[in-house]
Amino acid sequence: MSDIKFDLGLASYAIGMLSIIVSALQPIGGIVLSIVGIFISKKEKTEMSKRGLLYSKIGLIVGIIVLIITLGITMYISRLTGL
Repeated sequence: MSDIKFDLGLASYAIGMLSIIVSALQPIGGIVLSIVGIFISKKEKTEMSKRGLLYSKIGLIVGIIVLIITLGITMYISRLTGL
């Protein structure tokens, strides 16, 4: 067997960072990544997983804000054009 241990703290940190970036570009994908990052970071209590939890929460907030703004702009434009 292999002696390589999968570090969930590092995985949650990476997913948390990625969720912030993806949330700014594609809010639904960022929200999904944030939720996955939150669940992964709660399985371990290391410093890296705590940072991952923080970044995942930030990604979730950014994703929700961008989604609300996108929906608002879409509704505004549809009212202007009469669609």
